[in-house]
Amino acid sequence: MTKLYAAYGSNLNHEQMHTRCPQSKFMGSSVLKGWQLLFKAAATIRIGEKFEVPVGLFEITEECEKSLDIYEDYPKLYNKRFVEVELNESKIKAMTYIMEADYGIGPPSKRYYNVIYKGYVDCKLDLKYLKYAKEYSEKNDSGKSYRSVRWHGEDR
Repeated sequence: MTKLYAAYGSNLNHEQMHTRCPQSKFMGSSVLKGWQLLFKAAATIRIGEKFEVPVGLFEITEECEKSLDIYEDYPKLYNKRFVEVELNESKIKAMTYIMEADYGIGPPSKRYYNVIYKGYVDCKLDLKYLKYAKEYSEKNDSGKSYRSVRWHGEDR
């Protein structure tokens, strides 16, 4: 049994996604309309009428989903949600993860940002959305963002 997964952060990176979910298959790209990409140091999305978020679509297995659940610290840090995406001119539902934990806006580490940047290139997504989210997080840094031991180090 497989399902469609919409990635917007580090899981866009094909190398990282293949390591985490070897059975996953990249299906193409789409856009979530009415959503905004932002950083709480880690990437998340929120509803925002005037925004849109490019996503990479992956077909995943149950084993992939279990692996992603661990990586996303589901259900403590991120929760799952189904969103509507367009693939091959059809509208379908895809699962994604949204940060539910109460953290403030904050910029990503350089290392984390670069992994996502590579994912944008891998999926042929418009980098303006990623750059805007980074700039927004730098200008609106709350000082209360999520601090991941995986991504934050001396490279911030």
